[in-house]
Amino acid sequence: MAKKKVYGVKNGKIPGVYKTWQECEKQIKGYSGAEYKGFPTEDEAKIYVYGTPLESSKELEKKNTKKTLEEKGKNPPVSNNTIEDPNILKAYVDGSYNHKTKEYSCGVVLLLNGKELLFSKKGNAPHLASMRNVAGELLGAQYAMAFGLKNQGKFKELWIYHDYSGIEMWCTGQWKTNQAGTEAYKNFYQKKIRGNITVRFIKVKAHSGDHYNDKADELAKKALDL
Repeated sequence: MAKKKVYGVKNGKIPGVYKTWQECEKQIKGYSGAEYKGFPTEDEAKIYVYGTPLESSKELEKKNTKKTLEEKGKNPPVSNNTIEDPNILKAYVDGSYNHKTKEYSCGVVLLLNGKELLFSKKGNAPHLASMRNVAGELLGAQYAMAFGLKNQGKFKELWIYHDYSGIEMWCTGQWKTNQAGTEAYKNFYQKKIRGNITVRFIKVKAHSGDHYNDKADELAKKALDL
């Protein structure tokens, strides 16, 4: 019998592939409805988690290298973790802030079954404006989750691509919610989203040439006429 070397967490605090049981256990312990499995190889674990075989790390690195893309004249990369799958609703979210008007905003790009939906909105609630662009980041993530909840049944998982760690950390409880805005955001996720739709948070680097992340940023700025 083949020895299990890696673990795939399909549904947990942070879905992904983990090389030790200790790392895997952290993602499933105390998580309701956790799904995980051990595999002899990393590729098998990735197929289990992501639903489709992934290219080797060398191939991904080659494809996503800026120099290679420029040489081939291709568009900027989406995200390294993006997989074309009709069962996945992808949401790219970003936020912005206008120091003069004290308004914040969000930009959201939703991708599902070949369709691209764009959304932007600004807000000026005093208790949130003090958080500046973070308030917009949370507004965008909450909109993506609300959209997913309203359209559940049309996809199996919601993947939220974000460039601010708090989008994930406050939902999963890895960061303390010290403000009314972050507490409300966490409660929205815990009470309305978790258990109803599966959400996977994916961190991307800001202003790195990620096409949809940049587009979400543009939408947020446009809402504030920046």
